[in-house]
Amino acid sequence: MAEHLQGWLKALADVGAAVNRGVSLGELLDLIARTASKLMSYEFCAITMPDAASQVLMIEGSYGLSADYIREINATHPIRLHGVHTPTPSVQAFTMGVPVQIEDFGNHPAMLVWRDAAKDQGFNSMISVPLNSADETLGTLNCYTRSTHHFTKEEESRLLMLAGQAALAITTSRLRSEQAERITVLNGLNESLEEQYELQRQTEAIHERLTALTLEGGGVRALGGALTEILDRPVAVCETNGTVLYNTEGDGASLPVALLANAADLPLPDVMSAGSAGLLAEVNLPDTTGTGTFVRVPVMIKDKVIAWIWTSGTISELRPLDRQALERAAAPLALELLRTRTATQTEWRDTGEILSALLSGRVHEATALLAEAERLGHGLSLPHAVIAVRFDPRTERTLPHWLTAKFAQVAWQISPKPLLGPYGGFVVALWPMVPTTRIDQMRGIADKVRRIPSGHGQSTDAAYVAVTGPATNIADYPAAFATARGAVELAALRKSPPGTIVLSDLGLTGLLLQLPDVSALNRYADDVLGPLRCYDPAQGPSLLPTLSALLNNNLSAGKTAEQLHIQEDAVVEARRQIEALLALDLSRVADLTRISTALEVHDVIETRHRQGNTSA
Repeated sequence: MAEHLQGWLKALADVGAAVNRGVSLGELLDLIARTASKLMSYEFCAITMPDAASQVLMIEGSYGLSADYIREINATHPIRLHGVHTPTPSVQAFTMGVPVQIEDFGNHPAMLVWRDAAKDQGFNSMISVPLNSADETLGTLNCYTRSTHHFTKEEESRLLMLAGQAALAITTSRLRSEQAERITVLNGLNESLEEQYELQRQTEAIHERLTALTLEGGGVRALGGALTEILDRPVAVCETNGTVLYNTEGDGASLPVALLANAADLPLPDVMSAGSAGLLAEVNLPDTTGTGTFVRVPVMIKDKVIAWIWTSGTISELRPLDRQALERAAAPLALELLRTRTATQTEWRDTGEILSALLSGRVHEATALLAEAERLGHGLSLPHAVIAVRFDPRTERTLPHWLTAKFAQVAWQISPKPLLGPYGGFVVALWPMVPTTRIDQMRGIADKVRRIPSGHGQSTDAAYVAVTGPATNIADYPAAFATARGAVELAALRKSPPGTIVLSDLGLTGLLLQLPDVSALNRYADDVLGPLRCYDPAQGPSLLPTLSALLNNNLSAGKTAEQLHIQEDAVVEARRQIEALLALDLSRVADLTRISTALEVHDVIETRHRQGNTSA
């Protein structure tokens, strides 16, 4: 008896040791099945447990049973917990919590489905004992014998004791497994928190570095260089108008400036790909060699984008620290650009005041103007061309930042610096010239200035630019500007094609525009064209525009009719009336020359009249 008890205690101790070792649940269930068979001297044993849906009992552990038998039960003929007329011993034991036995498989109606499988396996009797824990029934312990056998009360009692220990072992194993999983999850969370803390620490260090560079006045170049070093990839900073403020220098590969400038004005939805993360966005930019993918981050002041930070690649290629660095760099860059913009606006305001004094003829301020201009980097002692572009007349005192930024981009290599400012409904640039430079050589510069406002939605007002001069002293500027303004007004009056106007292009008209007094010219024009000027529009269409169109089209009635959108017969009749009123013959060279000159004088007078109506 003592030896038998010692065997039971050792067997149960082995089960407990297996639980402490942390063996898998399958290994533990096989050990329990083997222990029950050995202790009770049964040929076969199985542990069944409900599936995840609690619909069937599955054999999860066994001893002595073949793999074919287990597969037959689990896959082909599972032990159903619901919907059967005659429940099996396993189902009864599981649902009622008491042992259930069958002495002879062949005579039991509940075992018809499994009779052949039992015969092949070689057993005739079985007992199913519930694995009862404190809160639930975990499954069943099924024991089988080859010969027909009646399981006594003593056997049932021993099997219930063994099942109780098995249920305890299973519960403990599950708890240990859940605890291990929980520890794994907690370790993962701890590692994640440590990584996040380290990322936050590195991010704060980057922010402090970039902020320090801003406070030290390092500028956009220093901030861009630091960001390039952090990312270890090329970086560019561009204003929204396409002006490149920084691009990777040194050994780093620079980003394609032309592509970034072209992308600056594109709406974000038109260029943004599906990839985005916070402020970061992927942008696909088409090129002659294909399509490149870049990442850009907005630099904002008061919810308005003022610049973009660009880098190469895709968002997924960036490390978490890289993404944080790009987003954190936006704030210091915004502060730097705000500081720069404030300083620039102050300088432009001072420049505008100097220009206004020059063009208005306040020569008594000459000494102060020269000194102030010198302080700002301008050299008024040199000859200057006067370049005038019609601009929004509502903008009289200050210029928008985009315009000054574009102008700075055009003039950044010029020394001394050109002056720029608003005056009389125009944007006026005073461009320094060397003494040997002819005014017509300034055409290219004037055309660049013309494109600044026209490239920003000012296509109508900025259709013409006039360049006059050179102004060699302070007293020359009012007249030079008046002439430039007159040339622009004249071009608008004549509806000339948009372009750059140099006075030499205008011939006699260019000379007439420079005359300070046009009263004598007005008398001359009235002597020649008086009848047309006094022609009553009630008698028919105005004849002066028809005369001007005829001269511009070499007296071709067909081309003139096409230009004025009227019938050719009407042009022929208008010519007859003109010649009759003026007592001249347009076919005669002398008469044609006289009328042509008078028309140019008339245009200059009309231009002066318009200047008087729009002067500052």
